[in-house]
Amino acid sequence: MLQWLSNNLATVIICALLAAVVVGIIVGMVRKKKNGGSVGCGCGCSGCAMNGSCHSHSENED
Repeated sequence: MLQWLSNNLATVIICALLAAVVVGIIVGMVRKKKNGGSVGCGCGCSGCAMNGSCHSHSENED
């Protein structure tokens, strides 16, 4: 087991870093959604081509 770990240490470290980045992105999206933000593009609904289709009218007024 230790031999395999030492042979693949770089791969294990890179995978762990990538997993940490993915978890960080997901946590950030969940926090933004809980605070009333949108997890979409972030540019606001007023200029969106789908304005009025994905949210209620009261949410759409920026």
